[in-house]
Amino acid sequence: MTKRLTGKRVLLYACVLLVTLWTLAPIYFLIITSLKQYVGTITYPLSWLPTPFTWNNFGVMFTKYTQDSISYRFLHALMNSLIASSSTTILNLVFGSAAAYVLSRAKIRGKNAITMIFLASNLLPTVALIIPFYVLTVTYLNGLNLYDTNTLLVIVYSSFSLGLVIWIMRGYFDSIPLELEEAARVDGATRMVSLVRIILPLTAPGILATGLLTFLTSWDNFVLPLVLAPDSSAYNLPFFIYSLNGQYLHLNNEIAAGGLLSAIPPVLIVLFFGRYIVSGMTAGAVKG
Repeated sequence: MTKRLTGKRVLLYACVLLVTLWTLAPIYFLIITSLKQYVGTITYPLSWLPTPFTWNNFGVMFTKYTQDSISYRFLHALMNSLIASSSTTILNLVFGSAAAYVLSRAKIRGKNAITMIFLASNLLPTVALIIPFYVLTVTYLNGLNLYDTNTLLVIVYSSFSLGLVIWIMRGYFDSIPLELEEAARVDGATRMVSLVRIILPLTAPGILATGLLTFLTSWDNFVLPLVLAPDSSAYNLPFFIYSLNGQYLHLNNEIAAGGLLSAIPPVLIVLFFGRYIVSGMTAGAVKG
């Protein structure tokens, strides 16, 4: 019996080790490529060490700040990503929380079905809605000049993640007893005051979780900016990294450096707030 358990444990550890190596190998390859000179990325066989070594791949992202330089395009794409992701997060939290509160507290027939419809909208693949969004923007809404703007990206990002925000936040609102609001109204507080001062503080874990999740999903989006905002004035970090891949010259070292720099914000968020994201989503789903 002990030998059988030991054998199963060894097999389990071996599987875990293989999965870990499979996951970390591309990350390691990305790191060493970002630390190589260009000649080191085109030699065969490829070296698993960063030789010849250089920091210049990261330096070009922040130096020689002139029009059309790599540093100018990188910082411009970084600003676009921050604006689009932050705006999407704020809009989703405001409108998603408001909709979730109404679905939780108001006496609406079929509100459970409405919530599931919102959630089902998140199940639709992005590629299935790109063409409808494109046609709607350039044909029927052409007069608004939304194409190739951060405004359009924020609207589209919000439409993809709003359903999840409503679903999680409604679970939190449902878990809060109505007696708390009724007691506040007896003391003279309006519904808005009780919402802001009592209900929202109690749902802070859900707000944090949905806000961070919305930011992450908006940050690394590539397909939507590629189709809806391909001009250099609105492209984000993933699109900028893609643009480094020229027709005849592939700067793999600079592409790897750009990829690592763009991954820093999501990695930091997961490292410092990952447990809040998991606990917030789990609590909201269970309570709902």
